[in-house]
Amino acid sequence: MTKKKNRDRFKPQKSQKTRSANSRQERHVKDEAPLMLFSFKDYRGNQQGQNYAEWQAQNLLASLMDKCGQICNCNRIEAEKQGFIKVYREFPKKSEFENPFPDVDLNWAVIMKIGGQKPRAVGYVDGNVFYVVFLDAEHQFYPSSKKNT
Repeated sequence: MTKKKNRDRFKPQKSQKTRSANSRQERHVKDEAPLMLFSFKDYRGNQQGQNYAEWQAQNLLASLMDKCGQICNCNRIEAEKQGFIKVYREFPKKSEFENPFPDVDLNWAVIMKIGGQKPRAVGYVDGNVFYVVFLDAEHQFYPSSKKNT
């Protein structure tokens, strides 16, 4: 019979002796993207599209505020994935609106599904801020051909 070696099972092994205390590298979790914000500083309601009073008369203004409240709980990526915002990047060539900032490269976008399929809040996105420029109740910013009619 072979004799078993009598070794101390609780004796630290070689690798444990050389390990220094608190040498663990902490993982850095990616910071969360900032939530969406809204600005009306570039609003041009008296020049193109509709104004607040017209949207209020059509019961669209409250719907817009509700939609903004939903979007404010999302970051930009989530807002785009959930279909709240559609980013066009450049000002549409077939638009019924005129670009109020033709010399500036902006990420033009719309807030969709505001009290129906047609109404849109038109503006541009810079980082996590959506700047509202027009209110478009008739889908004239980026008109599309009718489908299945």
